[in-house]
Amino acid sequence: MSGSRRIAYALAILLAHLAALRAVPAGAAAGAAPERPAPRPILITVDDLPIGLQRLHPDPADREKITSGLLAALARHRVRAVAFVIWGHVAGDADRALLARWLEAGHELGNHTATHPGYTKTAQEGYIADAEAGRAGLQAFLEPRGARVRFFRFPYLQEGDTEEKLEAMRRYLDASGQRGLPVTIDDEDWSFESPFLAAKNLGDARGARQVAADYQSALRAAIRHHESTSDALLGRRVPQVLLLHANAVGASEWDRLFTWLEENGHRFAGPDEVLADDAFARPPRFAAVYGCGLWDRMAHEREEEATRADLAALLAAQSDAWTRGDLDAFCSIYADDALYLSPAGEVRGRSAVLERYRGRYPDRQAMGTLRLTIEEVRPIWGMEVLPSDDAVPGAIHGATVVARSTSLYNGQT
Repeated sequence: MSGSRRIAYALAILLAHLAALRAVPAGAAAGAAPERPAPRPILITVDDLPIGLQRLHPDPADREKITSGLLAALARHRVRAVAFVIWGHVAGDADRALLARWLEAGHELGNHTATHPGYTKTAQEGYIADAEAGRAGLQAFLEPRGARVRFFRFPYLQEGDTEEKLEAMRRYLDASGQRGLPVTIDDEDWSFESPFLAAKNLGDARGARQVAADYQSALRAAIRHHESTSDALLGRRVPQVLLLHANAVGASEWDRLFTWLEENGHRFAGPDEVLADDAFARPPRFAAVYGCGLWDRMAHEREEEATRADLAALLAAQSDAWTRGDLDAFCSIYADDALYLSPAGEVRGRSAVLERYRGRYPDRQAMGTLRLTIEEVRPIWGMEVLPSDDAVPGAIHGATVVARSTSLYNGQT
C-alpha cells in the first residue's frame, strides 16, 4: 500500500475518532463509561478442504486429528463457517468422511475448484471447466444431504487479470447459481504451517510456541489493518470475512484467535447476514495479475474513478481556455520538456509549443472553439508484492489518455 494511501486512511480514522469524542454526552466527561459499539459481525471462511497443504499431511489419521481440532475450536465459539473444498483433493472415503463431519457440525461447504489453478496462468475456458468440475463433484456429494453449492472462492484470490476473464467468470458464476465469496481480511496464515510442523517434528516445543506466537501476532495485525481500511473507506464499522486455512497450526491456534476476536468487539455471523451489507452489493471491477482482499480492490477502484474525474476536469479546463483564447492557460499543463509532433515536424519544450500556437493563432477568433472528449483512460499502476508474498494495488502514478478533439471555426467543424 502506498504511503499516501496509508496517510489518508490514518487521517480518516483520526477524524472519525475526533467526531466520536465530540459526540460523547457531557456526563461521559464526568466519569461515565463511554458506550461501547455493537459487536462487529465477522464471517469465518476456511480454504483448502479436506486439508491444507495436502502434501504435508498424507496420513489419514493426521488429517482426522487436524479436522477434529479445527471443528472443536469452531464449536467452542459457536462459529458457523463456510469451508471451501478443492474437489480434486478429495482422495477417497476417508476424505469424504471429513467433509461429512464439517456438514454435521453445521458448516457450509463451497467450491474452491477441482485442482486449485491460478486464474492468471490459466486460460478462461480451462479455468471455468476446472471450476465447474469442482462444483459438480461437490454438488453430487451435497445433494443426498439436502444441501447445494452456493459459494465459490477464487484460488489465490485471482479473479481475472483481464476484463474479459473477469467478466467470463462472473457470467459462469451467475449461470451456475454460485456467488463469489470475497475475502476482506486477507492474511498469510498458511505460511506458518511448514515451520510449525518442522518444529513439532523435531520435538522443538519452544520453536513451535514461537511460530504460534508469530501466527497470532500476524493475524491480529492483519485484522486491525483491514478493518481500519474498510471503516475509513465506508465511514462506519463494516462486517468482515476472515480467510483461514484448514491446517495443523490452525487446529492449535484458532481457539486463542477466536477468543481474542470476541474480546475485541466481534461476533461470529453467517454468510447471509454478512453479505447482506451494502459493502458487498457491487463487486469492484478489478483486473490484476495478483489477488487481494475486497477493501484493497475497492480503494483502488475509487482511486481510478478519481483519476478519471481529475482528467476529465483537466481537459474541460483546457477546452475552456482554448475557446476563450487563453493560450497561456491552455499550455500550462504541458511539461517543461513537452514534445509536440505534427506533420510539419517536432517542437520540444512548453515555451516553444506556446510560441508555435501564438504564430498559428494570432487572436481568439482564429482559434475558434474546442471540445476535448475522453475516449479512453488507462491508469499506470502495478501490484506491490510484499515480503510475505501478499500483494496489494500500488498507487496510480499516471495515466494515458485518448481524447477526441472537435474544433469549430466560423460555424464549421
